Amino acid sequence: MSTLNQHHSQLDEMGFGKCSVPMWSGGCPSGFCDKPAFGVPPHSPMRMNYCSGQMNREDMRYAGHVPALACPGHGGPRSRVFADGDAYCAVFPDFINIQESACAFAATPEAARAELATLTGRTTA
Repeated sequence: MSTLNQHHSQLDEMGFGKCSVPMWSGGCPSGFCDKPAFGVPPHSPMRMNYCSGQMNREDMRYAGHVPALACPGHGGPRSRVFADGDAYCAVFPDFINIQESACAFAATPEAARAELATLTGRTTA
């Protein structure tokens, strides 16, 4: 199986990376998901599903192996954050520009995501 590249483990200056979740085909490795990723999956406690015998995340998002960055479909953040001067800006993937799209600024990435969630009423992490 191929190894993780820098774009699978680090975000660029605009808050983009690629999903590092391994993909399989016919029982053999076939690369990575490679969809746009905006960070690592947020922490969520794990709970046992006693009917299936599997461990699931409490937030019911993807509970499989994620070596580094993850796309929203594999449990990663639903918004991206990038530095803008001395602040951080949080936006959703459909961001066009500041005049047309929702965005939030704060001193830390976490605070910017929280402000965006408050502003829009949508989940950002």
